[in-house]
Amino acid sequence: MEIEARKYHLIERVMQLSEHELSNIEMFLEREAKLSASLDRALQQVKEGKVTPHSEVKKKYEKWL
Repeated sequence: MEIEARKYHLIERVMQLSEHELSNIEMFLEREAKLSASLDRALQQVKEGKVTPHSEVKKKYEKWL
């Protein structure tokens, strides 16, 4: 199925959703956007070297484990 047809099919399905179903999709999209932004920040921190290796963290807190 070409992309335009898939989009049209999706629009048709969205138009038939109940208020509850639409709210659920909106909440899902908001959570996904927040997660994506969080992952982007984390990846940037890795690129900038602002991370601590697991072995160092484990050694630091081994007395509490």
